[in-house]
Amino acid sequence: MPRLFTACALMTSLALAPDTALAQAVHALEVPGFRAAAFVTPDAPGQRPVVIGLHGNFDRPEWMCAAWAGVVAGRAFLLCPRGEPRADAPELDRWQLPPAARLRREIQAARRALEARYPGRLAPGPDLYVGFSQGAHRISRMAAYPRVQLVEGGASLWRDARRYARSEGRVAFVCAMRWCEMRGTRAARTLERGRAQARLERRDGAHHDLRVMEPAIRETFEWLIAGDARFGAAP
Repeated sequence: MPRLFTACALMTSLALAPDTALAQAVHALEVPGFRAAAFVTPDAPGQRPVVIGLHGNFDRPEWMCAAWAGVVAGRAFLLCPRGEPRADAPELDRWQLPPAARLRREIQAARRALEARYPGRLAPGPDLYVGFSQGAHRISRMAAYPRVQLVEGGASLWRDARRYARSEGRVAFVCAMRWCEMRGTRAARTLERGRAQARLERRDGAHHDLRVMEPAIRETFEWLIAGDARFGAAP
């Protein structure tokens, strides 16, 4: 069973692996008390917002940052925490995210490290959170952010959907699989019954196929940042 699980996890995680050329833009960030995060710097000068990118199970933070670098398009810092190593595949350099409470501490520490590295560059205001698969599940467990993009996960684990619906938050669901669409639709309806905004986009394709979902990821990201002057176009 462990070998079968590892093989299946490897096949799904490969959908997130970026081209080498794109991965060259990703840098390492030492995070006190935690393992090194990955990040991408903005092309635009001055203060810029922060996008927190949470990767899937059996993936790498470098892959997450590389996959979303083109979506962010140089308009913000992109910060991707590492999480914990997969003990069942130490030779493959694969990672998983810790439970929500520890992950929240890791994100806070990584953000402080980024701010120390680029003093005065991080724009004030809330960060935008994007999550893929397990990363989307973790975001939905925390459910405390005004702008959220959940790709292939998170819809069925949204513990505080009704409370969040009372906010003016904005949540985008992006799916390739039918189960994701069904659960995301229910979550979106719950959110929209309050003051929150929700949007779901589905592109038919293989499980966790980011190539199929990329247009929807880009489209919903633009919807999330609409009206936020901090994401002004990079030169």
